[in-house]
Amino acid sequence: MLYHAFLPEKHQHYVPFKEIMEHGIKSTTHSNYVYGNGGSIDLETTEKLKPIKAPDWIDFTKTVRADIANQFSKSFCFPVFTDKILIFDGDISLSVYDQAFYDENKYTFEEALDFDTGETIEHWIKLYWDSMMTLEEYLIKRPYPKSEVLIFEPVPKDIIKICEE
Repeated sequence: MLYHAFLPEKHQHYVPFKEIMEHGIKSTTHSNYVYGNGGSIDLETTEKLKPIKAPDWIDFTKTVRADIANQFSKSFCFPVFTDKILIFDGDISLSVYDQAFYDENKYTFEEALDFDTGETIEHWIKLYWDSMMTLEEYLIKRPYPKSEVLIFEPVPKDIIKICEE
């Protein structure tokens, strides 16, 4: 099973149950913004550094984010339904975010200095690509303490259920 956050009504990224059950989970579903997607931070550089072995169907602007284990008290859950699922190292993804924030704000906000990783955005995006693996590979090795699970197609409404801890 894979899991996707079902957030409380007061949360800024809340999506009503009815919406998910009528339309499924798409890249435009608001609850996706609770998750990371390091590949979407600097799309031009990400595309430029894309390895030859990367599948053609990768489009970081059209992902559904998920978890391998339930991270919330209440989640939408669904079985693995596609092979268009990739896992990336979540810690590297955070470094992509940090460095991008620093690069964009280093002359504007003093706080941005705290986000300088000491490496270039290209360095982090290359490591991000290097961390890419299929769901099957990840489940065998489980090499990342924080995994970033990206599904590269919408989750159909008819396979989604509610899971509670």
